[in-house]
Amino acid sequence: MEWFIPLAGFILISTITPGPNNLLLAASGINFGVRRTLPHVVGIHLGVYSLVVLCGLGLGQVLLALPDVLIGLKVFASVYLLYLAWQIIGFRFREDATQAEPMRILQAGLFQVSNPKAWMMATTGLNFSLAIADDMSIAVIALCLGFATLGTLCNLSWVWLGASLQTAMRQPHLQRLINGVLAAITLATVVMFWMI
Repeated sequence: MEWFIPLAGFILISTITPGPNNLLLAASGINFGVRRTLPHVVGIHLGVYSLVVLCGLGLGQVLLALPDVLIGLKVFASVYLLYLAWQIIGFRFREDATQAEPMRILQAGLFQVSNPKAWMMATTGLNFSLAIADDMSIAVIALCLGFATLGTLCNLSWVWLGASLQTAMRQPHLQRLINGVLAAITLATVVMFWMI
C-alpha cells in the first residue's frame, strides 16, 4: 500500500491532464457519443500497455539514448496537434455524425507510437514503478494495472465531457467558446511537449 498511493498519484496526474489522447477522446465524445468512442479508449490502452512492455524490455533506455528520435516524435506530435487545434477552431457539430467514423482500436493503438506523452508516461511511470517494486516484471504489471483502472476512468471522463457538450455544440455562440477552449488546451499541450 505504501507504494500504491504514489504510483496511483502519478497515473492520475499523467492520464487526467490534457494531451493528444484526451483531446481526441473529448472530440470523439462530442461527435460520436460515449458508446461509439469506447473502441478508441480500448485502442489507447492497448497501445500504452505495449509501450510499457517495450520499455520494460529496454526500448525506453534506447530512446533516451537517441535524443534525435525523441525530437522527431515531438516534432511529429506538435505538427499533428497544431493541425488538430486548427481543426477544432473550425469544428462544427454535425448532426450527421453517424456517417463519419470514430477512431478504431488499431488506429488509436498505433497513434501511441507517435505520442510523446504516451512515451513519457511509459518510461517515467516504469522508472517510478521500478524504484518502488524493484523488479521489472512487477513494475510492468503494476503500471499496466494502474493504467487499466485509474487511467481508464480518467480517459472516460474526457469522453463523457465531450458527450455532455453535444447539446451546447448545437448553439453557435457556445460552440465557438468550447472550440476556443479546446484549441487553447491543445496549443498548451504542444508547449508542454517541449518542456518534457
